[in-house]
Amino acid sequence: MTWRRARIAYCIAHGGKSLLWTASDLLTLYLLVTVYRVDPIVAGALFLAGLAANALADLAVGLWLGRHPSHAARVAGVGLALAALAFPATVLAAAYGPWALLAATLVFRIAYARCGVPHNALMTQLGDLPHRATWLARGRTIGTALASLLAALGASGSDRFATAPLLWAIAGAALLIGSAMMPLIAAYPPAQDGRGSTAGRGALHWLLWRFLLANVVGAVATGALAKAVLHLPMGIMAPANGTTILTLLILGRSASAFVPLCLSDSQRGFAILAAVYACSACIAALFLLQAGPAMLLLLGMVMGLGNLVGWALLPALADGPRGYGLYTMASKLALGAAGLALAGGLGRVPVFAPGAFPFFAAAVAIACLLAALLALPRLTAVRARAFPAP
Repeated sequence: MTWRRARIAYCIAHGGKSLLWTASDLLTLYLLVTVYRVDPIVAGALFLAGLAANALADLAVGLWLGRHPSHAARVAGVGLALAALAFPATVLAAAYGPWALLAATLVFRIAYARCGVPHNALMTQLGDLPHRATWLARGRTIGTALASLLAALGASGSDRFATAPLLWAIAGAALLIGSAMMPLIAAYPPAQDGRGSTAGRGALHWLLWRFLLANVVGAVATGALAKAVLHLPMGIMAPANGTTILTLLILGRSASAFVPLCLSDSQRGFAILAAVYACSACIAALFLLQAGPAMLLLLGMVMGLGNLVGWALLPALADGPRGYGLYTMASKLALGAAGLALAGGLGRVPVFAPGAFPFFAAAVAIACLLAALLALPRLTAVRARAFPAP
């Protein structure tokens, strides 16, 4: 299989896989609360429990494939099929109570990790050069944005009678499109963990942990701000419609795929990542003045750029599937932490209390600056290995 065909298959498979993930995030909570009248606290607890299970499963699958890379295709195939079958139950099981919902959510999230980690680990083989890694990261960004828009459209006008066909249609489409990863994983099995010398692995792991920490801090901060826009107090200009806010954020993330970037090596990648989080700090500070459409587009763009640069840089840092399991685990824990940060800022009210949002935005700006400092190349004194040779 040529690299051109492989990269197209990778992005197609990511679109199908991402459809399940974005639908489970954007659509499931909405349907549970608005259509099935599940207590929002129960729905939120189920979401966090599933996210934690998924994060731990990512790490476990990454460790397993690091020792048994030949199992990747079988693990991914079973995981994709189980995730597609379990996805509708994460909503439809509401008729049987919260424990049934919890069981369905855990099965879905753990099964999703089985297909997500092997697919993500393909970045090491397919993103073996900086321009290839950047191309694949752009494809991932666009695929995720399209899946998010489809999930957001699915939420509009849904009722109890239309829910089951909608969920099964999403599951079927994800299974069909995501199955493009099977021949790809068979042709490019993951590399076994532990390549290179002991000293080289030590240097690499140091940079990987710094990279993970910077991304977690930045993702928690920007994610919390994106969620906070839906709860702004009076006096700050923002679109009143929640759908409009989400659409603007998604469009901003989509636009990030077209920003020209040149990641010639790992150090340049760290510099770009630091610049992205520094810009995020400035945008968070500007939210103190107003949160109009332009600001929402900019926030979505820096969130997309952080994700894009992270995935483009990861092939130079991840030492086999374990590194991808660690990265996705950290990303999902950051997503849950962003929700907790918002809850702490809101307290027990649906909208920020007068005078509370400025402190929240200032905290976000400080956290983004911390993420930028963590990613500064001069602070990453140990030199990372180059992108792997083709």
